[in-house]
Amino acid sequence: MLQSLRDYDPVLTAHEDQHAFVECSTFADDIKYHGGAWQSDYHFVDIIYVDEGTEADWNIPNPKTRYLTLGIQNIADWLSGKNGTAYQTSYMYTYINNNLYPGRPDLAESYALRLLIHFIGDISQPFHCESRFNSSYPDGDAGANAFPLPYHYTVDELHALFDKVLYVERNNIPRVSFPFSC
Repeated sequence: MLQSLRDYDPVLTAHEDQHAFVECSTFADDIKYHGGAWQSDYHFVDIIYVDEGTEADWNIPNPKTRYLTLGIQNIADWLSGKNGTAYQTSYMYTYINNNLYPGRPDLAESYALRLLIHFIGDISQPFHCESRFNSSYPDGDAGANAFPLPYHYTVDELHALFDKVLYVERNNIPRVSFPFSC
């Protein structure tokens, strides 16, 4: 399933070599700032974690309609063919099929699988799954993105530190610099 997009658009999948399943795990981040921002909300689920007081004490935002676990479920239902056809009305399915690859279900599925692989990785990152509320973060810490750290080794907040450590420990598969918009 991954191969069809590699054959069709080798520039988009340029960093995938002999280990495409692993190497495509950064795909969703690689495209996010190159025309792929439409899928940004699916990188987080932001479960509310109230550290002090109650939810009524803080500026708890309304739940998002697009979030990580929904994206995973929609793509998994689509690619597995299970759980009926409800996924066909999902934003993820309609965007990929109508905007990116109309009439090319093989390419749409190949693209969606790359997103699914990335989102499964995101859900294992604790800061992609919660937003902490307390007196220091009355509007939430945005998954530790608002939790400042002294600048060191290109990191100045807790979420980035967690991400950076993961990249360093996995031999730092390089990110792709796209010379175009996806």
